[in-house]
Amino acid sequence: MSADDLLLAIDNGTQSLRALVYDLSGNLVAKRRAVFEPYISARPGFAEQDPEVYWRALCSACQGLWEEGKVDKSRLAGVSLTTQRGTVVCVGKDGKPLRPAIL
Repeated sequence: MSADDLLLAIDNGTQSLRALVYDLSGNLVAKRRAVFEPYISARPGFAEQDPEVYWRALCSACQGLWEEGKVDKSRLAGVSLTTQRGTVVCVGKDGKPLRPAIL
């Protein structure tokens, strides 16, 4: 790593996804938030989400960071991801979701 490197932190919550970029000293360089509907409920007691909602939010937040011009994505040296702890996205051998995410 060099002193010019940056780190991208992705925080996927229940109502939005946040993309935050930090320098190696821990200073926040830039941030973007993509809001989405919290969940869908096909029947009482169910809480699910279309996995594409998460993907679109991730793309939107990151593209917004690049478009702002504060972050040169070629300087990214690492990425971290966190999400709500109970969410499960079942995927097939091809990596594509088999059903809505279970919250």
